[in-house]
Amino acid sequence: MEFPASIILDWMAQFFWPLTRISSMMMTMTFFGARFVPVRIRLYLSLAITFAVMPALPKGPLEIEIVSYGGFLILSQQIIIGIAMGTVTQFITQSFVLLGQIIGMQSSLGFASMVDPANGQNTPLLGQLFMFVATLLFLATDGHLQMLHLVIMSFKSLPVGEMFETVNYRLLASWFGIMFHVSLGMALAGIIALLTVNLSFGVMTRAAPQLNIFSLGFSFALLVGLLVCIYILNGILPHYLNHWETGLDTICTLIRLDCSLSGVP
Repeated sequence: MEFPASIILDWMAQFFWPLTRISSMMMTMTFFGARFVPVRIRLYLSLAITFAVMPALPKGPLEIEIVSYGGFLILSQQIIIGIAMGTVTQFITQSFVLLGQIIGMQSSLGFASMVDPANGQNTPLLGQLFMFVATLLFLATDGHLQMLHLVIMSFKSLPVGEMFETVNYRLLASWFGIMFHVSLGMALAGIIALLTVNLSFGVMTRAAPQLNIFSLGFSFALLVGLLVCIYILNGILPHYLNHWETGLDTICTLIRLDCSLSGVP
């Protein structure tokens, strides 16, 4: 049995463009896009997911070849869509990293730092703690399954080959403000508590200069900082769920999908 080259190229195109969008999202999505996950594992997962969902995806344009100017434009669009979807999940996780850094700077725990396994950068230890908690919540609440559902639904709302404005870059840029807003809101109680402690020790220093307030205040600030971390961790799940819903709304807006009608929980 012989297959013409045109049929083989059409089959490759029908598989290659969905693979590009799915793999771009997997390469940038939180947890799966981290440095501790090998690139080969991410590629194998993308291949397996693409093979599994291929029968449910609408067919792409058959008149556009892969190795052509039109094929290059379609390829660029799929990469941008996948990266934009995965970047939103990174913003959600980094909001909790920023929360840990704010608490660490206020409680004198900012000096404790180590290499972050997710991005290879040197970050405060509290930031890594909250990053691991956010990653565990992402997996425990089936965030990865919701992302797979959204990327599959995006092939219906944003079909392969249709020329459109792929990404609202202003919407993505606004997440830098959302990160600071959410992080500061979660850390506000701890900031006020630690500020009260510092003010109290400042008054004690003025009232009794002969006391060694610096060593005592440093240790007490560390203790209060640890208690604040326990307090924040006890109530972090509602904050994460609200933040995740905001991220889902952003992703649905980017891919022109109504989440309330698409079955996204």
